[in-house]
Amino acid sequence: MKFFKSILALAALSATVALAQSEYPAETDPAWIASQNGGSTELNDGSEEPNPECIGDGCGEQAAPAPEKAADATRKSWEKEDAKGPADEDECTPADSLLPECQEDNVATYDDDADDDTYDRYINDNSDISRASREGFSSGFSLGFRVAGGLNKIFLGDEIDDWGIGYEANGGIITLTKLGNSGLYASAELSVGYYRYRYEAKLDEEDYNEQDEATLNVVLFEVPVVLKYAIGGGNLTLGLGVDIGLKLTGSSKFKQTIETSTLTETDESDDDLIPSAGVEVGGIFEIGYTINRNFSVDLRFNQRVLNLLNQDVVAVTSMTGMKLLASHVTLGFSLYL
Repeated sequence: MKFFKSILALAALSATVALAQSEYPAETDPAWIASQNGGSTELNDGSEEPNPECIGDGCGEQAAPAPEKAADATRKSWEKEDAKGPADEDECTPADSLLPECQEDNVATYDDDADDDTYDRYINDNSDISRASREGFSSGFSLGFRVAGGLNKIFLGDEIDDWGIGYEANGGIITLTKLGNSGLYASAELSVGYYRYRYEAKLDEEDYNEQDEATLNVVLFEVPVVLKYAIGGGNLTLGLGVDIGLKLTGSSKFKQTIETSTLTETDESDDDLIPSAGVEVGGIFEIGYTINRNFSVDLRFNQRVLNLLNQDVVAVTSMTGMKLLASHVTLGFSLYL
């Protein structure tokens, strides 16, 4: 019986030792000690046991201050702020936008003068743009009037020797367009021209003399187009172009005087015995000079390339088979608006 009790006591002692070793390991883990000792890895009094006053969750956390101490700290903070005095308006920050003294700076104001200045500037800017556009267009395009007068003569053709010097005049609307910055200009006209051509032929025989005189009048509606170049960007210009004329009206007079040893006979007719062609086409060479922005002068040469006469209906025997290519030279004056 004593032996059995001794075995039970020994078993109880072994269980107690095993339980102590499982709760407090021989090689204590520092992390476990820290969790049980408020974050400290040191044991109390050099022992391996944790601080019995700080075991469990929340150990090591700072305790909340007492209400009386918190109120006292808040009051002291307010007293320090009051001692600094009111904040300057210039020191307002975005975080102070809700404070009364800082709200005035954030209030939007409406400035009538600023709007008026903006409107005036808008009007002035648009006026400048519009004026610049008009000036640019006017400097690149001009509209005006041109009048010219000159002489004509038949130098080219067949049987042309008896045609003398005639005269002419024309006038109409002219436009001048600047083509880029290369010194080129394009000129176009709508004009009406009057032309008079003179014919005079003589035949002298021993007992027979014949003298023929004729005038041919033509009115044309013309469209001259000339491409001009300003030499060196200056006032002197050279031009080449073409002229197309449509016949508006035409008339002729023919007078024939025959003298013999016995009589003198004169035959004069106002009938249209020398009809002109319905269309005339010529090439233009021009020398011009620009006096100022509104006035220019030019010397123009025009050489026709079509026959002046309508040979199908010419009724004067001495003019049958003639081919007349008229040459013209005129002095013109242009006035631009």
